[in-house]
Amino acid sequence: MLMFETRLVQVKALWSAFKNPTLTDEREAARNVWEQLPEELKVDDQALGRHSAGCAATYGVMEACDFKCTACYLADSANRTPPLPFEEVRGQLDVIRAYLGPWGNTQITAGEVTLLPCEDLVRILQYCREIELSAMVMTHGQNLLRNPRYLERLILEGGLSKLSIHIDTTQKGRLGMHARDSETDINWIRDAFANLVRQTRRNTGRHFAAATTYTVTEKNFDEIPSVMDWCMDNADAFRMISFQPTADVGRNRESEQVGKREALWEKVCEGVGVELGNDAFKFGHPKCNSVSMMFVVKYEKDGEMQRRVMPVTRPENPKDKAFFESLFNDSFEGFCPDGESTPMLLARLFGRLFHRPSMAIRIPSFSFGRIIEEREWMQDFIRAFMTGKRWSLSPFVVIVHNFMSSHELETQEGQDRLQACAFRVPVDGRMVSMCELNGTELRKTLNVSDQERLVTVLEPNRRAS
Repeated sequence: MLMFETRLVQVKALWSAFKNPTLTDEREAARNVWEQLPEELKVDDQALGRHSAGCAATYGVMEACDFKCTACYLADSANRTPPLPFEEVRGQLDVIRAYLGPWGNTQITAGEVTLLPCEDLVRILQYCREIELSAMVMTHGQNLLRNPRYLERLILEGGLSKLSIHIDTTQKGRLGMHARDSETDINWIRDAFANLVRQTRRNTGRHFAAATTYTVTEKNFDEIPSVMDWCMDNADAFRMISFQPTADVGRNRESEQVGKREALWEKVCEGVGVELGNDAFKFGHPKCNSVSMMFVVKYEKDGEMQRRVMPVTRPENPKDKAFFESLFNDSFEGFCPDGESTPMLLARLFGRLFHRPSMAIRIPSFSFGRIIEEREWMQDFIRAFMTGKRWSLSPFVVIVHNFMSSHELETQEGQDRLQACAFRVPVDGRMVSMCELNGTELRKTLNVSDQERLVTVLEPNRRAS
């Protein structure tokens, strides 16, 4: 009887999601952000405030790191700061939930959060799921290579579904890496992490999403194509790469790279092998973020694996852009496939198609048109699929995050970018731009305050133990 009642509740929930596929409080959160945007940014291809309320991150959870990277956003006081008590982390997450709405994308970060005992990080992830936040753990990953069971526990006990691993030559302290190594020299490290992701998926039976981040400096700028080539070969493991040109903040020892946005994108395209558009949509201020989505297609032909990359939107193709905008800002406005179960997501998906029946025709029609346009190689892919040969189809996303240097914050453009920021952290109950946290003395002030306050609280406990 109890099982029947449980099933009935599930069916009712699915039916409700089908009839009302839009999450009301998610839309309200997005509209609140939309109202705060500068009028000149309220355009048809603006995703912030229409598709979501943006992204958020914690800070201070573990404001310490066992690496000494040459490009670091932490203050010089960071490693002396004790980890925050869970109650304070929970307070941050509550503020984020109120700002982003249900299943908002939230980075669990600070310094290196995997320095926490596993049960502490599991507890944080469990609370994220309890209040409906979609959490991504940000890490350099070294501790996960040492102890793969740590990652498995985050997934099985904490419900972790997204992981981002920072890998590049700015990192000092990574085992096996040498000072003169190039980015190509450390591909064996990337291989180790890709294999860790694949093995963990097999061990846990969970298909969590994995991303990698890359700090862009003067030294490794020209190596971006080789890194993108590696990403294309390993798109089954890592589904996203985030490039972050260095900004003059924190304890960074690299020169700022704020003026190379267009040249950086050219390097990305060189590594992918096709021209990628980075204007499918805006996410906040156009100077802050560039995004491109694609599919990496692999198939066997004459006993060898072939690789092709198919951008979702091709540069300067009005047909692609118009179709994408119709999906993004009409039929699927606010549709974020994070956090919820697969049955619930399917219910919302089919509910949206039910309310927009024309899309059930337009989507297959557009897809078929793209297949025809890519027929030079698509017929080989279809042949491999039909004849049981090896093939794969992996979505992949490239993001360039242009964080501001300290001197940019006080300019008029800097103030406009802060107002339109899509990436915020909760400080004293308000959501602050990540650039403000890192580009001013705010982060150091919070470090020092936490040190004085937490040491006072923790010292009596140490003496008592």
